[in-house]
Amino acid sequence: MNLNGNYLEGSSSKFSQDWKSSSKLKVLYLGYNNFSRGIPPSIFTLNSLQALSLVGSLCELKNLRYLDLSENEFEGILPACFNNLTSLKMLDLRGNQVYIPSSLISNLKSLEFIALSGNQFDGGLPFTSPLKSLSSQLKFLDMSNCNLNMSTTDLLKFLHNQYDLRFLDISHNNLHGSFPNWLVENNTRLETLLLRNDSLSGNIQLGLVVSLLDKFDLSNNHIQGNLQIDIGVVLSKLRYLNLSKNSIEGTLPTSLSNLKELDTLDFSNNRFFGEIPESWFLNLKVLSILKLSYNSLSGPIFPGLFNLTSLLVLRLSNNQFIGNLGKIPDIWIFDISQNQMTGRIPSEIVKPDSLRTLILRNNSFHGPIPLELCNLSSLEFLDLSNNHLSGIIPSCLNLTSLKYLHLQENKFSGSIPKAILQNSNLITLDLKHNNLSGNISKWFGFLRNLRVLLLKGNRLSGSIPLQLCQLKNISLLDLSHNNLSGSIPPCFGNINFGKIVPGEDVFEKKAYVESVGLFEYTDLFKIVPGDDTEILNYSEEEEVEFMTKSRSGAYKGDILNFLSGIDLSCNQFTGQIPNDIGALTMIMALNLSNNQLTGSIPRTLSKLKHLESMDLSHNKLIGKIPSELTDINTLSVFNVSYNNLSGEVPYKKAQFSTFDENSYKGNPFLCGPPLQKPCKTITESTTVTLARWSASYGMDLISLFASFAASYIMTLAGFVIVLYINPYWRHIWFNFIDTCLSFMFPLWSEAIYKVDNP
Repeated sequence: MNLNGNYLEGSSSKFSQDWKSSSKLKVLYLGYNNFSRGIPPSIFTLNSLQALSLVGSLCELKNLRYLDLSENEFEGILPACFNNLTSLKMLDLRGNQVYIPSSLISNLKSLEFIALSGNQFDGGLPFTSPLKSLSSQLKFLDMSNCNLNMSTTDLLKFLHNQYDLRFLDISHNNLHGSFPNWLVENNTRLETLLLRNDSLSGNIQLGLVVSLLDKFDLSNNHIQGNLQIDIGVVLSKLRYLNLSKNSIEGTLPTSLSNLKELDTLDFSNNRFFGEIPESWFLNLKVLSILKLSYNSLSGPIFPGLFNLTSLLVLRLSNNQFIGNLGKIPDIWIFDISQNQMTGRIPSEIVKPDSLRTLILRNNSFHGPIPLELCNLSSLEFLDLSNNHLSGIIPSCLNLTSLKYLHLQENKFSGSIPKAILQNSNLITLDLKHNNLSGNISKWFGFLRNLRVLLLKGNRLSGSIPLQLCQLKNISLLDLSHNNLSGSIPPCFGNINFGKIVPGEDVFEKKAYVESVGLFEYTDLFKIVPGDDTEILNYSEEEEVEFMTKSRSGAYKGDILNFLSGIDLSCNQFTGQIPNDIGALTMIMALNLSNNQLTGSIPRTLSKLKHLESMDLSHNKLIGKIPSELTDINTLSVFNVSYNNLSGEVPYKKAQFSTFDENSYKGNPFLCGPPLQKPCKTITESTTVTLARWSASYGMDLISLFASFAASYIMTLAGFVIVLYINPYWRHIWFNFIDTCLSFMFPLWSEAIYKVDNP
């Protein structure tokens, strides 16, 4: 439908009603009409509309004060007719790639709000001249994530005449140079300043100006030096302060205790040292989030710290705190990992209904796990690893909300409690490097959501139960360094190793998000603070350690959604490698080394197209290395050393050309590069030798070989007939052959190996 140039008015009730019978309309032209009082809202009921043209109409809205064109991926220059929008106060172009002529900006005399975040300007400003062309004073400017890559000198020119800013966000722009102290001094009404994830350097020196700054985020920059001692006086209105991931040093300023309204304080990943000022515990009554991780803070954990009754999140990891741990306050997230804490874990640790995350790893806590931990009904993440804890694992630790359980690197003994194995919500169970014993329980089959099972380095025995094959979501399985025996279950091939369930991201970084508060426009077009509610997600960024590519590494966060592997090394498994293992097409690491596996290497392993590491060393495998394995283009580590393999190494094919002698040594019948042993063939010299031998003894070699072959065949046929007719002699003969081979084969292999390796 084409209604261009018909002097239509959006305020006409008849015009608005005419669209009710046009529900199937797909294309509508409404250009060059009179929509100065607004676009008819009935247009938005056209659910089948695919194309709408308002050419020459939008720019006639001279009374328009609010224009939101965000998230449309527009490109090019903003139309010059925007000059007509003289009443415009808010222009939201977030999520586009537009260029704004300076002449246009200069005519928008009422403009107070500009939002351009998410536009990619490739290192240049989106204006042809600085904002000094504006005749009005901006209150809101959001240019985050615009790829500006400019210096603070350019920023000074850019905002030279702006003195009434309330909100400024230039984060994620590689803004370099010294921190612009003048921004705070010039804009005394500035409430929100966000400069995170840039490249700012220098010191923060704000002079004596008492600022109204409410939210200040300078995280992930290169700020150095000490904080000014009176920062808590100069910025007395702060509720949110984030200076994390810088190089700030010195002691923590005591003046921060003046920030009566401070809600969030994040000084993590800096170089602060000394103790936490006691005055903080007395005055910061509304503090809910305190993050001081990754510094060099020391001293005991003051009991006064737990008097902060509003505290919800406390992160003190990777410091040098000492002493015993007292009763933890009514808190949601508590992390004091990687310190020098000692003593026992207190029995009255926290209120049962509050704690979601408890991380005490890498300290020197000793004694048993207090049974009171079993009362933490809301606990989702528990990490007590790398301590000196002992005793049995409490069976009452089957908390239904628990998803991530880390008890590795302790001294726990006894068997794995069956009660824990009934928690179907478990995603990670890490019990490696303890003194656990007994069999792997059939109850493991109930852990239907389990993604990571690490039982390495215990004293587990028996065979792998078939119920382990019911773990359809497992991606990392480590049973290495135990006393397990029996065969490898063929049903392993039915597990979806590494196949991510669509829409499921259980290892994404889920650390809480601190809302820094935006500004928004009301119906009266006044800038007001937006919703400032804290959004807390209690799950942690998961981290596990797994052996792959011949080295142990720590993997964290989203990469765990893609990492998959099986490690059954250093056990006593026997039998052949199941052909079904070839069905694990997404697996990245396979380690079956240091067992007693026999038979040949299955050709089906060539189907593991994502495999990066394969270790089959120190077994009793025989036969040739399948040439089909060269089809695995992702393979970077391959080890079949110390087996009884034979034949030529497929050295010159694909990834196999990168593997050295260490991948094959200890196989006396393997030959060819990269081994020093060449593959022997019948040469011409051998033929000449046979001819001379025939002439010397006057014999026809052809007749000799023919008669020998005929005699051999007749004798063998008679022998087979006897064994076929008489079952008794057949049974005795097969037993004799088996005994001889079992006795002679190791001696023969050792002798040949010594000859080839003097």
